[in-house]
Amino acid sequence: MIFSVPQSNHKDFYDIARFNLIWRISVIMTVFLPLLGTSQYILAQMSPAPSILGIIVCGFLLIFLKKTNTYKLPAIFFTCLGTLLSQWTFLSFPTAYHIVDTLWMLIIVILTFFTLGRAWGFSTIVVNLLCIFYYYAFDFNENLSVIEPMKVEDIISTSINFVICFLIIGYLINQFIINSNYAENKYKVLTDQLQTTNQEKTIMLKEIHHRVKNNLQVITSLLRLQSYEIEDEIHKNLYQESINRVVAMALIHEKMYQSENLAKIDLKEYIDSLAADLLKSYSIDKKIEINVKSEIENIKTKSLVPLALIFNELISNSIKHAFENQNYGEITIDILNNQTHIALEYKDNGEWKTSTKENSFGLELIESLTDQLSGKFERSVSNGTCYSFIFAPEN
Repeated sequence: MIFSVPQSNHKDFYDIARFNLIWRISVIMTVFLPLLGTSQYILAQMSPAPSILGIIVCGFLLIFLKKTNTYKLPAIFFTCLGTLLSQWTFLSFPTAYHIVDTLWMLIIVILTFFTLGRAWGFSTIVVNLLCIFYYYAFDFNENLSVIEPMKVEDIISTSINFVICFLIIGYLINQFIINSNYAENKYKVLTDQLQTTNQEKTIMLKEIHHRVKNNLQVITSLLRLQSYEIEDEIHKNLYQESINRVVAMALIHEKMYQSENLAKIDLKEYIDSLAADLLKSYSIDKKIEINVKSEIENIKTKSLVPLALIFNELISNSIKHAFENQNYGEITIDILNNQTHIALEYKDNGEWKTSTKENSFGLELIESLTDQLSGKFERSVSNGTCYSFIFAPEN
């Protein structure tokens, strides 16, 4: 059938709707313009040439739409040629009644807005307004002097023209509403599907994090059981340090499981939880206060893993070495977020019972993890121990 719209190459639902609109309006014009031209010829009104040219243009557009399955070039062609035709009839027939010509201009403007957007639509308005202003400034008085009173055939011809224009305008608005609703419904269906898929993936990812956390807890339990068989205090401490590193990573997966946003974790909340676990792990009987100030609310998980292990090493070292001869200890962590870098300062107020060796495994691990974060650090010992880190900003 002639109203059967060919398959469009467009993927966007709104572009498909615009393609459908251009096709159908071309069909409508191909049907109505012969009727208009015939009535004008029979009733001896103005020349049917504009109608005949419009029929040719619409036929060409239908062929082009069928061959290319795209709408933008036909829409531009329709707008430009339609504007020229409406202005031609407006300015080239001084004895004609130009009551309906502005309606044809309005049809072109509405169709242009629907298919090509605001820029083209407003440009078409400007061009048509210039034509109207020119007509009233230079041709209107002359036309009034030569136009005769309307006869019966004039009334019939004008009425047919009015009916066709209003039918096309109504059809345009109706098609716009239908196609817009179609596109919006399609997007709503897609959005609902995406939301359902995202919810399923979120549940699945949370379950994965939960299982990883459980597996790491099993590993922690096995390491603890194994450590009970170790009598040497040095090796037992090494086991405990390894256990704490596993706990630090397990805590990440626990926070991921509990978090609504799987992409990021609250950094301060994580540090507080890690510090509490470490204090419990080392069974400290003295008060150690840990103050965390962070300008970074959330951090991506890929950065959190090395950062968590760095905090694990730093806090563990302070707990083990800094507060031997003190009843009260304080650890301060400040995280500043600049545009060019992230600054981290870790400081305790302790008096270390042993000095950390420059080639110790803990320092080597901190250095390696800092490199992973594209950063660098300095360590100083004065009124406690201070680590100053500078990291590249998160991407």
